[in-house]
Amino acid sequence: MRDIIYFVSFVTFLPQYILWHYSTALVDFARAAFNYFWFLWNFFSIELLARSFFVPWKRLGETQGNFATRAIVGVAMRAIGVTARFGLFALAAFSFAAALLAAFALLALWLALPFVVVFLLFIGVRSVL
Repeated sequence: MRDIIYFVSFVTFLPQYILWHYSTALVDFARAAFNYFWFLWNFFSIELLARSFFVPWKRLGETQGNFATRAIVGVAMRAIGVTARFGLFALAAFSFAAALLAAFALLALWLALPFVVVFLLFIGVRSVL
């Protein structure tokens, strides 16, 4: 008798789970993935890096020396600033690509998991019989 009750409760639970798994949970997954991308955008300060791409790295010796010395130091500091910001852009692009790849992999895994569970149950029942 208990086995029948468990089977009936499982049968009534299964459609609700499938509906949740492929609707509400997917929306939550998309929201979580969006939060990761929002975090990466703000962590690397992409807008600030883009606006200050050609700004000198440090204000070094701008008021000292003649014009040629100030120009050389200014160009060198701008080159260092561009190089450092370009490196941060590259790291941000790599992070975005890794997060996108992870999101697609996790989405594929999430969509396939119910089928994997059913397949494993089938294999387990078949091995018992």
